[in-house]
Amino acid sequence: MSKRYLPRPDETILDADRGQSTSSRKQAKLIGVNEHKDRSRTRAGARELDEAVEAAPGLSRQRRDRERAMPRNLTSEPPHPVMERQLPEPDAIRTPLSSRQRKARSVTKRAAQDRLAQTEYAAVAHTVTDQDRWIRVNNALSGAMGDAQELDDGTRTEVQRLDRAIQKYEREGNRGHVVYANVEMPQAINYTSVATFVSSRLGAGEEVALDRYTGSAHTLHEIEPDNDRAGRVVAFEIQTRRGMYLGRSDGVDDTTHLLPRGLQLRVVGSHHARYKRPDGTIGTRYVVQLTDNDPTN
Repeated sequence: MSKRYLPRPDETILDADRGQSTSSRKQAKLIGVNEHKDRSRTRAGARELDEAVEAAPGLSRQRRDRERAMPRNLTSEPPHPVMERQLPEPDAIRTPLSSRQRKARSVTKRAAQDRLAQTEYAAVAHTVTDQDRWIRVNNALSGAMGDAQELDDGTRTEVQRLDRAIQKYEREGNRGHVVYANVEMPQAINYTSVATFVSSRLGAGEEVALDRYTGSAHTLHEIEPDNDRAGRVVAFEIQTRRGMYLGRSDGVDDTTHLLPRGLQLRVVGSHHARYKRPDGTIGTRYVVQLTDNDPTN
């Protein structure tokens, strides 16, 4: 069999979050149709069990959260439509996040950090900076289809501490986000075929499940990929209210944003997009636009 062979689209599904990831890049993987159906059914079953946990009488809020498979969405409606943040038009030039936007998110970040337990603060700091830990935790989540109840006790404790940290930011925040994450396509893909491959596998209306946590940023220039001579790394442009801003307020080029596990997204479309770097130069990336499809929104 040729090394560059790719199964027909009717044989496989592209899972954007199945391959091993780092905090700066996800690895998309082609999986069989039956495996995809099984994983989708398992996620749906876990969410049904979460509904049962929420409906069970006599449980404290803390106990309900401990028994849930997926973390609760604690975001709220922004007080003004302009604070929702919309996906850019395909021909728009993406620009760096403004100083005002960065400062507003940093205020929320500091307010959330003041409410974190030491164990929650440590969980965020260690998982984001320690790549071995990131890989271990996220591989376990991928194997469990995002269900915390299927993890060993130690990993489940780590995951639920991360969940609580992210939720405290979500509770404090009142803004929507448009964030960017790198996703590497399978090895048979290169810059000549990436647009055709992605548009055929991730067409408008397709649903994308992210079982793992996702490292992202509010600006495209910050996630310019290293070691991508083949041109197979695309950018997911995600509109959501979820996650936790970890970037700086000003002065340093850092708009890092940690997205929670268990996200359900829907593809809007894909295209080549231009973006402006801080030095004024223009770059181009192939972008897949997605919106948050969380049914609890």
